Amino acid sequence: MDIIYHESNDVLKEEFLYGIKSAYFFLKENQKRNSSLNFVSFSDEKDFNCSIIKSNNKKIIYLDEKTNEILRKCDLKNSNNILLINSLKNKIKKNLNFIDPYFSYLEYLFTYESFIDDQDFIVITDKETKAEKTFFLDKESNIEREISMLFEINNSSKRKTDLERITQNRIYLTPRYRKDLKKIVIDTEKIPAERIIAALKFNLVFDPQIYILPRQLDVWRISDKEVFKNLKGFEHPILLQKGFLFDENFKSKPLIDKIFYSVGFDSLLFFSRGINRRYIGLLGEYTKNDTQIFIEPEKIGFN
Repeated sequence: MDIIYHESNDVLKEEFLYGIKSAYFFLKENQKRNSSLNFVSFSDEKDFNCSIIKSNNKKIIYLDEKTNEILRKCDLKNSNNILLINSLKNKIKKNLNFIDPYFSYLEYLFTYESFIDDQDFIVITDKETKAEKTFFLDKESNIEREISMLFEINNSSKRKTDLERITQNRIYLTPRYRKDLKKIVIDTEKIPAERIIAALKFNLVFDPQIYILPRQLDVWRISDKEVFKNLKGFEHPILLQKGFLFDENFKSKPLIDKIFYSVGFDSLLFFSRGINRRYIGLLGEYTKNDTQIFIEPEKIGFN
């Protein structure tokens, strides 16, 4: 099997390759398979021979801007011997088998809950989205204040202040907030979900059901007490298993580094079994859907 990548200073690529190597030694140690890996790196696309990726070897290709250019020039045809790992945040438009670590699970969440017929939900996001009912947050904004504005707590606080001024008495009341928003979907990229959850707690907004998507909460880094009680959604198994056999170094890594390590580990084991077979790995259950390899995460808080 060939592992093809561009030689560059890319932390996520290094995590991915580390995961590949870990999976390889796992295979050798536990399953006694007679297999070998060929790491094919290049620093200049002009020196890359297209025959390498057109060989009959199984190939895992780490797709960045440089390798994307090569695939465009080589006009590679789809085959079950080829698997792309997309490190680009934009969607792949190639007719090749691929895994997208940045896949958004928003639509997948909507298939599990009857959001479409309801009017009592809001999607809190910091990116462009097709969801109809959204509230946009900027990473640089005062998130506590923004959440207060969303739930109109600022208006309630203002009324309380006005009453105190008029009556000249201290009023001890919990500010009222909108009760029509019963479901909050957090779909953010730059703002961690726990940051928004903290802002909800700060504003005493405890009633709505909170839904999160994979890669938004790093349970390895936060205590169980910090997790919101009304939490539902999806998560990759590796991000839920604090007791998994990794060292403290792995625990301290950024969340996205954990993901790319896991993609490397899973992709080798999944690909070695055959791309049309189901495989349960660190990130969930892998199944082939047309050219996309869909990773089904675990459900959190669903009955």
